[in-house]
Amino acid sequence: MQNQATVRLLFICLTTFSVASCATVQVRHSVTPGVPPSFAGAVARYYGGSFYASISEFQALVRDNPADPLPRRELVALYEEAGEYSQAVDVLETLYAGAPGDPRILGQLFESLVLAGQNDQAKALLPLPVPTAQTRFYEALLFLDSGERAKAEALFRAAINADSDQPMAWYFLGTIEYDAGKYPQAQADFRKVLDLNANLTVALLPLARSTLAAGEFQEAYAEFLHAHRVTPGDEAISAELSALRKSHPQIEAARTEAKTQREQVALPPVVTTFPAGARTLPTIRVGLADKLRSITIKTGGNCVIRGANDAKAVDAASDTLIIVSDAKGEIRLAYPGAPPFASLKSPVTLSYPNPGDTTILFDLVTGSGDFYAASADHAYRGKLEFRSGEGGLLVINRLSLEEYLYSVLPSEMPAYWPMEALKAQAVAARSYTIASLGRFEKRGYDVQGSVISAAYGGVSNENRATTEAVNATEGLVLLHNDRPLMAFYGANTGGYTEDSRSVWGESAGMKAVPDLLIPERRTFLSLSALGSWLSSYPKAYDATAPYYSRDAYRWQKWVPASEIARRVAETRDVGPVHAILTRGRGISGRVNDVEIIGSKGSIRVRGDIIRWTLGGLRSNLFTVRPKLGKDGLPQYFIFEGAGWGHGVGMDQSGAAGMAAAGFDFRQILLHYYPLASIGTYKPDR
Repeated sequence: MQNQATVRLLFICLTTFSVASCATVQVRHSVTPGVPPSFAGAVARYYGGSFYASISEFQALVRDNPADPLPRRELVALYEEAGEYSQAVDVLETLYAGAPGDPRILGQLFESLVLAGQNDQAKALLPLPVPTAQTRFYEALLFLDSGERAKAEALFRAAINADSDQPMAWYFLGTIEYDAGKYPQAQADFRKVLDLNANLTVALLPLARSTLAAGEFQEAYAEFLHAHRVTPGDEAISAELSALRKSHPQIEAARTEAKTQREQVALPPVVTTFPAGARTLPTIRVGLADKLRSITIKTGGNCVIRGANDAKAVDAASDTLIIVSDAKGEIRLAYPGAPPFASLKSPVTLSYPNPGDTTILFDLVTGSGDFYAASADHAYRGKLEFRSGEGGLLVINRLSLEEYLYSVLPSEMPAYWPMEALKAQAVAARSYTIASLGRFEKRGYDVQGSVISAAYGGVSNENRATTEAVNATEGLVLLHNDRPLMAFYGANTGGYTEDSRSVWGESAGMKAVPDLLIPERRTFLSLSALGSWLSSYPKAYDATAPYYSRDAYRWQKWVPASEIARRVAETRDVGPVHAILTRGRGISGRVNDVEIIGSKGSIRVRGDIIRWTLGGLRSNLFTVRPKLGKDGLPQYFIFEGAGWGHGVGMDQSGAAGMAAAGFDFRQILLHYYPLASIGTYKPDR
């Protein structure tokens, strides 16, 4: 019987090429006849998406230049990405034979054997002559997989003692302690995982289970709710949350009572409006929530609620609680605990004679499906619009551009950051918003009230410093081809931004640029060099304390293969995932195309949606390799990455680091948007 690795490679080949191409495990094709292969050409093929052609060229380079270790290093990286550890191990053994005693090669060989599930071969290499915190982690994982839990626990603790910044060591330690019934210790371990890297959502469910097993029912309920918001399609979480509700109904009753009290005492703030003078300000329509059954609001002053065509109008007093719900083409209004007092034709608008009055929306869920998902109360300026849709209630906020920016700035960038960085953020956000007018016209709004467009938390997020930055840059925008530039920006680029064409397949006037402290790339980094770069912490403005988080600049995420299969199944059911192959990268190293191969077929995923599909990654700048289970199929996929966000345009951490170093907002903007100029927005353009 063929081993699992061979079967899997044959499956991959059959999915991608003809049977004839895969007659042997060693892939042999795509070397141009008569043209000798080159290292740069093989790297370019890989970046261009020709995964197997790249392997073929590196194999040819090894045959032609057996003393050169570089092509072999690339083959190791490519084989590991494909999960072909038997081939990776063969190459690593050859490299080690050529450099006996090199602890880095031996450590990589040991890791590959552990990830392949080749436990006996891995144990034969122990003890490693120069152990590191990382090899100690893999040694612990080896003994955990072998069922030697006590030894694994001791080794995980040793790995943590060597370097406490190893969230997955804490995770596996937590699983051992949970299985041993040590629930408080398991809780502490899983919380440590999330403290070190909030994006390691694999820890959310075991944390909730540990808390429940410890008898902390209220806290467990909150943790299950959070896990459900982050992974709303996870059936196990939904089932356990439902079971907890049934077994402890008093928890939901207590939360309902607390919500009622919170609604009663909440006071919508009165705000100062933008000093616009004679300037014409565009109105922005922000999509706050969609597909709701209902939402509870609280008015901040005397207001008027009108249905479509002003057919009906309802006057509401200040501090009035109203439940707004969808009724198939109409919007129903009701006071809590009472039947509807009005049904108005959709869309329905709520407006105030006093422009300083605001409205509170209670329990508004933002970021569903991502690790930062949350439910909170938010107060909003301007008008609210409620629409009846196929999936339920759609809520839209209408307000002036500058007042919208009052909330966007502190939602996107901490208000204590340098003023020049805040000004750069104000100009970039203003440009992006103006360029986005009508972007979601079919859905009735311009931008979304989440990081899909820009973080927008309403009045409660506003801050004096960020408001000052908005006012100080009034009307300034970035221009490209004499039009406002859709100036994308993100939390952290990991040291290198990306060309907009590579991320979205179209030019938006933004090119890839390195952080000013990182050399510009004229050619692609090889995959092994990219992996080394992603596991390092190069000095950069976007890694300047206190304006960045370590787990955003460089990160690692283990994602269960089952979670990726679940997310992919929302588009197409490919069955259990056998492999993830990167099928294209940009100059920064960001992946712009992946192939996800399963037992039922394969699917290609392109662009920024890749990071959501692969389990909610912080960015597309990553390398990937699987951790195989006892059946020889992927149990986890391990992503080693950098940055947070799509990577196009201004790096917010980098802007703060540059501002702290003395750059002004214009210099910051022109660094990140070198094809743009700075000018004044003119509505008649």
